[in-house]
Amino acid sequence: MRRYIVVVLLAAAMVVGAGVALGGPSTPGPTTASGADPAALGRVNSDRLDDAIAALQTHLRTQPKDARSWATLGVAYVEQARLTGDPTYYPKAEGVLRRSMQEQAQDNEAALTGMAALDAARHDFAAALSWTDKSLAINPTNAQTLAVRTDALVELGRYDAAQRAATRADNIAPGIPTFTRLSYLAELHGDLAEAERLLRLARRSARIPSDVAFVRVLLGDLARRQGRLDAADDHYAAALAARSTDVPALVGRSRVASAEGNLERATTLLTEAVTRLPAPEYLIALGELYQARGDQEQAAEQYAVVRGAARLAAANGVSTDLELAIFEADHGDPAAALRSARAEWARRHSIHAADALGWALHASGRDREALRYARSATRLGTKDARLLFHRGMIEAALGRDAQASRTLRDALAADPHFSPLHAPVARRTLGTIDRS
Repeated sequence: MRRYIVVVLLAAAMVVGAGVALGGPSTPGPTTASGADPAALGRVNSDRLDDAIAALQTHLRTQPKDARSWATLGVAYVEQARLTGDPTYYPKAEGVLRRSMQEQAQDNEAALTGMAALDAARHDFAAALSWTDKSLAINPTNAQTLAVRTDALVELGRYDAAQRAATRADNIAPGIPTFTRLSYLAELHGDLAEAERLLRLARRSARIPSDVAFVRVLLGDLARRQGRLDAADDHYAAALAARSTDVPALVGRSRVASAEGNLERATTLLTEAVTRLPAPEYLIALGELYQARGDQEQAAEQYAVVRGAARLAAANGVSTDLELAIFEADHGDPAAALRSARAEWARRHSIHAADALGWALHASGRDREALRYARSATRLGTKDARLLFHRGMIEAALGRDAQASRTLRDALAADPHFSPLHAPVARRTLGTIDRS
């Protein structure tokens, strides 16, 4: 899934018109692993982000009453957190966004939308939605705010409302932000042909290097998950040609190498990616590569770093319960996994929250309860191998062999190489069922 949430300490993508203050239009869109990534408000042109931040800081020292520039700086800090994996930018973003609202208490839609993006980045999606309500009350046709709203609604599991918001944004201002969000919604509903069609529209709209790389990575991810490894690698190569430092493209090439059975090359590429951007999703993936290679010590080191990163994120206001629920269910403490999953389910009922709770219950040996949530996680028809793998393993644990066989075969059909650890488990479990 494009918006996988251990993926997802870093999600991204919305715009508040920051290009005005930065000297030109920006063309934002979602980022990582899943699709519409609620973590960032806008790229504020990611290719020149450091220069943009420095220019805004200089400007605001002489023009401290400029509410619009304070809002733009807040958006830039949210984006900087996404690009660097450093959550300490989030308190900075909140401070300058609130300063913007202090300087302009009325009709400050830029700051309100910036606060929505910040809360989405921190995974407080209910708060993000509330901020978009306030912003849209000022300007109901702000496509950037509708993009943020789409992401919040997706993460809250309100998919029909998210589709309406994304369609409305697309009717107002079609482009990369709307094409990628609509693509992700199509993917969530299992329509991969439509998801790819929309991404190809986004590719034709991409002009600046970061946007070209971003869309190419999404196309590569979609191809890779369908087992089209050559096509995927071509997209990742194109992303790196556009932007040689693009970390998601490096990660994509690592996953292609892993799918081809070259775990050594996969590890080398992912190590380079983690050095540039120590995102928890990538750290976990690197740990799993080490584990698949039999290097338990190196895997344990990576998992320790994941826990440290989660503590740092929490200290800076980021909710990590969903990410930690899956991680601890796979690699740690089932009781901790269940606590985190229950906390997340109390906040939102998305398919990924359902998946996390089902998997945590399974890790805790409570498979009858788990099946209800695993079924909820697959209710949209999403062709996500991990969601299907979790459901199939729960069905197998309950002795529902016919159901488990179908679900695990669907998982491997959706992505035959979805994990160097779990795909072999799926195949072994199928073998056991077939022999019984």
